[in-house]
Amino acid sequence: MYKILQVKFNERVVLFRGHVPLRALGPGRHWLWGRNYSEQRWNTDELVFQARPGVRQLLPSEWYAQVEIGDAQRGILYKDGRPVVYLRPGVHRYWSIDESVRLRLMAVTDDVPALTDELEAVIPKQELLDAKVEAFQTGLLYLQQSFVRQLAPGRYRFWRTPESKPEVVVLDLRRRTVTVAGQDLMTKDKVTLRLSLAVEVGVSDARRVCETLSDLEATVYLATQLAARDYVSSVTLDGLLEGRDAFNRHLEQEVVPKLAQVGLTVESIGVKDIILPGEMKTLLNRVIEAEKEAAANVILRREEVAATRSLANTAKVMAEQPILLRLKELDAMKDIASRIQEVRVVVGADGLKSLLPAHLLDGEH
Repeated sequence: MYKILQVKFNERVVLFRGHVPLRALGPGRHWLWGRNYSEQRWNTDELVFQARPGVRQLLPSEWYAQVEIGDAQRGILYKDGRPVVYLRPGVHRYWSIDESVRLRLMAVTDDVPALTDELEAVIPKQELLDAKVEAFQTGLLYLQQSFVRQLAPGRYRFWRTPESKPEVVVLDLRRRTVTVAGQDLMTKDKVTLRLSLAVEVGVSDARRVCETLSDLEATVYLATQLAARDYVSSVTLDGLLEGRDAFNRHLEQEVVPKLAQVGLTVESIGVKDIILPGEMKTLLNRVIEAEKEAAANVILRREEVAATRSLANTAKVMAEQPILLRLKELDAMKDIASRIQEVRVVVGADGLKSLLPAHLLDGEH
């Protein structure tokens, strides 16, 4: 009794009889005589295969290749110039019947090579750490929780292995403004007010910021808040309102050194708003109104004194020069005459002499 066994061009077969490997069969038609035959068939298009030692002994050495990949290595099988299979550490066997099949070994201790789209599709995502650092950012590379180096803007890939677990922390280097708003504070003279402050900060030491701070904005907020409370409680309301520059200088002296210790630089810091309670606003408005009224009275009295002094000086001059008084009278009459049709001056003989030149009176006689 016979049996025909057909093997395709892309197949390989190991023939068993009574569960014992008998021989390997390549492509073609094979005649089998007898019974109790079985087979193990492989598709050689699937490059990597598994086979027990007794079966492998029957496979011709030119059909396949064997490679052992170390812990610090990774392998890529290429066929027709395209990556097909990714190999992790261990012993692997792959069909080498096609001459275009080749193996590429890569060391995970080296940088990840440039990846094409096909190669990136073959390598499992968990094998690589993909990090991108924008132009306004900086990256910090850590291996096994230890700092390695700082990364400039760009795209980076690192091997992930049990011995090397990379981590990239990306930090934004752009200046940011932290607003400390709605702070209810009490001055030295027991006046409660509300403050709003603004702090603009930048990063001077990225590694220190990353390793020291868990929340950058919260740190800036707290340092500014404490400095503001310390200053406001030491001055009166008038001192606070009149000494705003002193308040800003105090904030700089207190906040800048503290933030510098954690890798931050303060670009600007200051008070945005001082908000008083309603009754305090009314009281201050009254005080300001009284101050303005008092200032206006002082100016008015000063002007009255100056006018009186000027009038006294004028009177003194006219007393010394009677003719000036007469000229002043005539000038006043002239102004009156310009406003009405006729002016009549009634004087006696003595008064006439004072109004007309003496030679005119002598000519009449």
